[in-house]
Amino acid sequence: MEKVREWGEQLALVFQKKTIDAIFPPLIFFLTNQLGSLEFASGITLLYLLLLIIYRIVRGHTKRYALVGVGGVLLSIGFSLLSGDAINYYLPGIISTGLIATACVVSLIAHRPLASLLSHISRGWPIDWYMRDDIRPAYRNVTLLWAGYFLLKLFIQTSLFLRGNFSVYFYINTIMGWPMNIILLISTYVLGIKGLKKLSGPSVDEFLNEENPPYEGQQKGF
Repeated sequence: MEKVREWGEQLALVFQKKTIDAIFPPLIFFLTNQLGSLEFASGITLLYLLLLIIYRIVRGHTKRYALVGVGGVLLSIGFSLLSGDAINYYLPGIISTGLIATACVVSLIAHRPLASLLSHISRGWPIDWYMRDDIRPAYRNVTLLWAGYFLLKLFIQTSLFLRGNFSVYFYINTIMGWPMNIILLISTYVLGIKGLKKLSGPSVDEFLNEENPPYEGQQKGF
């Protein structure tokens, strides 16, 4: 139970309260497109976004939080309306997957694993700690896992997109969305912590305090 609680805490740091905001627009677009025209689906989805922004502002959330995901959904709707084909709603998502996969590969070539850079940004830990020889390999292995996953996801998305089956794409893409992201993040955390323990490097606090080995190592947080 302690491990499950720890995983939940780490997932909460990533998702916070943004998951619902990201899930609903494509679901609304898909369902309304089944019931009516592309224009009808776009209009209902845009109405939902407007109501969401108003709700966030009334609740006193920051403007950045209120606009989370709105730009991406507007871009998706724009692609579908301009082309006249609902399948193009997913084109920005395919581009996003490709960019993430590319970023993973480039970061590995540059010996600056993407996993370490994202952790540095989200947690604020010193970048020099991530670049140690007894720390970096753990983040490199995780980034390799990410690269493999997103390249596979890109292949599946592209294949489904070229077939042009909007309904099939929705179902498969939904499975590859938050459910797979949760599995990926838990796998990332388990693999990462295991890697750090195996490398026997210092924890962040031990690094900041300039302690000498043997180290206790990073026991929580990746």
